[in-house]
Amino acid sequence: MQNKQLKGALLVMFGATFWGIGGTVTEKLFTDYHLPVSLFVAVRLSLSGFFLLLIAKFIQKHALFPIFKIKHSVFQLLIYAIFGMLGVQYTFMATIDKGNVAIATLLQFLAPVVILIYLLITRKSKFRLSDIVIILCSLFGTSLLLTNGDFSTLSVPTNAIIWGLLTACAAAFYTVYAVKLFLNWPSLVVIGWSMLIGGIVLSILNSDFSFPWQLLDLQGVIYFIFVITFGTMFAFWMYLESVKYINPQTTALLGVLEPVTAVISSVIWLKVPFGIWQLVGMIIILAVVLYMSLGMKPRRKKKKKIKQYI
Repeated sequence: MQNKQLKGALLVMFGATFWGIGGTVTEKLFTDYHLPVSLFVAVRLSLSGFFLLLIAKFIQKHALFPIFKIKHSVFQLLIYAIFGMLGVQYTFMATIDKGNVAIATLLQFLAPVVILIYLLITRKSKFRLSDIVIILCSLFGTSLLLTNGDFSTLSVPTNAIIWGLLTACAAAFYTVYAVKLFLNWPSLVVIGWSMLIGGIVLSILNSDFSFPWQLLDLQGVIYFIFVITFGTMFAFWMYLESVKYINPQTTALLGVLEPVTAVISSVIWLKVPFGIWQLVGMIIILAVVLYMSLGMKPRRKKKKKIKQYI
């Protein structure tokens, strides 16, 4: 039992670390090689999805095509691929391009707060006093992250903030909507197809199935290969594999390594400025997300009132 828990912990730690470093390497590609975000995301999704499907087929022995035999599942997969996978990947990369990987990763981590706000607005969940504390703390932490404590100015470009908040919203949809598909189909098959479909759809929208390899030197190609393999494919695979051995709470706890790794690697390697108050903001955001993942009691759905006619 302990060996399985250790294996699960190592898988999620490596997966989260690869995600964090992959984001930093992506920022390096954008700043040094000026890769177009749209073309980069299209190729990244297509290649990663293709290789994940190979892993699902030949390593995990999953059938790849039965999901397309059920119309309802095909519709769900298309929605998830376009608005979930493509949505979160494109907005995340755009945030890195306009800002930096530290801001992109931390704003993405606000997805649970976005889900909470959605549940309260749509009245699908009962309101609790702790909800106010969670929302206020997340807003305060985000404001510190974006201003570095000087509320009269922004330390982050406005367009990066917009893309980052869109990333949080897309990640919230990506998380909630995935449940429907994962209940009926292997998660790796769903992730692989959604990446491949998302990449193809974006390529069609770009009217371009090529990639500007001429912008990359040998080092740039190595960076690109790292992002596709370790920063995407293996990171997803390890994260999904980890849930077989450890509980979701432990996965959420160790998943915090992703933003921490992204911040540390970007500050040390890319010399991205990250002030003390931004660090405080990061700690507040991560504390809120961890509390929502580990400390909160399960939410109860709001019961619908039934009118009585006498």
